[in-house]
Amino acid sequence: MKKWAYVAFVLLWLLFSGWVTESYCYEHWKVKWEYKGSSVSEYDSTLKHYYWETSRPPYGPFDKIALHRFVRQPHPWPVDPDHPSPDPRKVLFIIPGTWDRGFPKGSNPNISENWFFAANGYDVYAIDFRTAYIKPNLAYDQFVSFGLGDALKGTADWTYNVFREDIKACVELAKKLSRAKKIFMAGRSRGGTQLYIYAAKYWKQDLKGMIGLDGGSPWLPVDIPSNQKTEAQFLAAVQAFKNGLLSAPYNTFLSEVSGYERSQFAGAVPFATTTIGGPLPSAASLNPPIPAFAPADKKEIHFVSDLVCYYGYYAWGPGMVMNYYTPYPGGSGETYMDREVAIDIYANFTRYWPRIQDLEGAYMTGYSNCPFLDYDDVGAITLPILHFYSELSCKNGVCLSNPQPYRVSSTDVTIKYLPGYGHLDVYAGTHSLEDVKKPMLEWMNARIK
Repeated sequence: MKKWAYVAFVLLWLLFSGWVTESYCYEHWKVKWEYKGSSVSEYDSTLKHYYWETSRPPYGPFDKIALHRFVRQPHPWPVDPDHPSPDPRKVLFIIPGTWDRGFPKGSNPNISENWFFAANGYDVYAIDFRTAYIKPNLAYDQFVSFGLGDALKGTADWTYNVFREDIKACVELAKKLSRAKKIFMAGRSRGGTQLYIYAAKYWKQDLKGMIGLDGGSPWLPVDIPSNQKTEAQFLAAVQAFKNGLLSAPYNTFLSEVSGYERSQFAGAVPFATTTIGGPLPSAASLNPPIPAFAPADKKEIHFVSDLVCYYGYYAWGPGMVMNYYTPYPGGSGETYMDREVAIDIYANFTRYWPRIQDLEGAYMTGYSNCPFLDYDDVGAITLPILHFYSELSCKNGVCLSNPQPYRVSSTDVTIKYLPGYGHLDVYAGTHSLEDVKKPMLEWMNARIK
């Protein structure tokens, strides 16, 4: 009898200690969230937005995250942040991309993904990464002089894994609020990469479906031995990075979004006839020029908003970031992106992003599954997967003939190539409602359980 009692005790201890080890290691269950407020969509007063903030280890001035919730609540009382999901099967978590935020500037459900899915029965959540709390009014070389040198150095530790655990903390609160057991997860741009990194560790525990929005990939990377680095080389590079000994682009801890000040100016005064530092350039002086096929109302630079859209069109190649000048086929003359929507996107960007994640990515290159980072450990995943691709990530549809096998074990994988689409057009383009949002909604609705 004593022997069986001892065995039972050991088994209980092992179960308990395993739970305690996992919980105390990441402490997601004991994160202290602070409710910060609410708002409603200006287009529909039953669509509510709530958000919470929490500080994260090591608790420096920039070490905070936020969780945003978008949900339809038709009941008459205005604020009810803790109300359960209308349908716990319909919960969606969206991971934003580089310099992106979890809360869009506009609340039109025909444009914003967050508001659209909330308007169509989903309880939607999104994270603001720590980057949202870096002081945007300081240029990179001003942090030290303003007493934030240590905080700046702290961003060298903001690895993909750190952001993964930040997402996990948000997911735990989202599941608690919604009463959902498992959720759909989508990733925009780099958020698509983070989607797979998250799934590598937590897919069995948290997820019921994965959606890549022009980011991440279900295909197995090609092994290129000549490009592979060892773990020792990686660790040495990380230490050199933290010591400020690497050459560009790894000679700074943060990367800065292009044209940040100009975009902020356009967001504040979109019809200004000047730009940062001087007058607007004439269309005739631009090099490269505005394309000849651009509609008549987009052939000139009348306002600073026009200039922001011009640079957006040519960033990373013509039309790759947003196809602002190209008329949408079969449309009424409109192009792939609306000017006011584009300005809302650019003006909502954070200024900085941790360069350490780029360094991690560089040392994963050449491996189909990097042996010293667990970010690629997705081979066992059997979840339904949906991916949308723009011209940026699938030029002329080349991804549709990718010879590589999938890096997941999923048998339900759907790929949607969007001809002519720039990167930002996928999220908020003039026809993203019928080309992206509605197909994604139908895909999720067919897989709720």
